[in-house]
Amino acid sequence: MKFMRILAALAAPLLLTGCLLSPGKFSSTLDLKRDGSFTFTYVGEIVVTDMSPPPAEFSPSPCYSDDTGDERECTEAELAEQRKDFDAAQAESKGETGMAASAMGGEMGGLGSDESIAELVEQLKKQRGWNKVSYRGNRIIDVEYSITGNSAHGFAFPLVDGGNAIMPFVTIIARKDGSVKVSAPAYSGEAGGGDMAALGAMAGAADAKGKPGQPKPEGTFTITTDGRILTNNTEDGPTMAGANATLKWIVNSRLSKGPEALIGLAGQ
Repeated sequence: MKFMRILAALAAPLLLTGCLLSPGKFSSTLDLKRDGSFTFTYVGEIVVTDMSPPPAEFSPSPCYSDDTGDERECTEAELAEQRKDFDAAQAESKGETGMAASAMGGEMGGLGSDESIAELVEQLKKQRGWNKVSYRGNRIIDVEYSITGNSAHGFAFPLVDGGNAIMPFVTIIARKDGSVKVSAPAYSGEAGGGDMAALGAMAGAADAKGKPGQPKPEGTFTITTDGRILTNNTEDGPTMAGANATLKWIVNSRLSKGPEALIGLAGQ
């Protein structure tokens, strides 16, 4: 429940700006050491999902006789007046949405065109870890990402400079007891389940309204560690090779919940 409250709070600006970054086809790894150091990689597609509603279509309202109250055929003048009111309402709604998106102050508000996505790509190229970034077209960004850090500082992927609101694919959170919680809510292939269900349903709703479908998450996430696996939600549990344990998730339409693991580090 706590996660869903956070999800709803983060989703608000995403709905407002009409976009969501999500995995496409990918391979992702996390190598976590007992001293807290880690290396994280993501190679594959990032999909810019357009969550804005399709353009509304004008549908005339019925007209009624003043004498009998019965429905009648609308006159050309009445239809023209209805069309005028409809256009005015659409223009007002579009203006309010644009003002609200601008008020967010983030560049993510303008990812409705190929040009704006290309600008995001150029921004990502300036950030550490983004070794290769290119825009393929059809709202798909190809990336090769690798970064080394320390889990004591926490970690989230992806992050975009400028304070833009983005739902992270993966988070690493250090606990006071010395353990580390790894969560990958976006690595879930089933739109109807998992922690990303709400946003997945929103994105899917656009497809149902006539927008072209976009790639769903499909790939693998592998954690290797010499720490202690305290909890995990893999199907088969860890495999051991000496002091190292490996957890692996196959991400496809059957994986209803994103990967999660709690790992004890040095001192536990």
